[in-house]
Amino acid sequence: MSGKITLIGKTWANTHPLTIVSRAVSEQDAEGLAKLFFMSYDDGSVNSQAEAREIIQQLFEGEFGSLIPDASQVISDENGRLIAAILVLESRRGDGLPQSPYIFELFTAASRRREGMAEQLLRLAIDRLHHGGYEDVALRIDEDNSAALALYLTLDFNRWFPDSDDVF
Repeated sequence: MSGKITLIGKTWANTHPLTIVSRAVSEQDAEGLAKLFFMSYDDGSVNSQAEAREIIQQLFEGEFGSLIPDASQVISDENGRLIAAILVLESRRGDGLPQSPYIFELFTAASRRREGMAEQLLRLAIDRLHHGGYEDVALRIDEDNSAALALYLTLDFNRWFPDSDDVF
């Protein structure tokens, strides 16, 4: 199992056309989010749908930090099933993390990957954070998740180190 790395990026106004139709996440999405969360990871990050449900419940209860609803978006398919989501906190509770908005999760249904939804959700969240007055946004990923790393590097995220305010 790999380690985690923290990335940080500046927020900005999005000028790239978005083709997704999304809406703000709500507590009524909890069950759909739990199912999507569990089904999106095949690496053992979430061991069961019950564990995913518990994490999503804790998220809505504020255990990890306060959710920013406007930046936290979901995409549904034609049948109303959630197929992609981005969940953004004002700041992630815990030591060794930047004091900035934090992308708690960004995930897409395995059957719908490579359609650009994750990138568009990320662009939308960064834009909403920028217009909300936030300057930076951070996240943590597995260091061997090359697809996620490529996406974040493309959007000018950099590795963040807790002992320094410098971004490398």
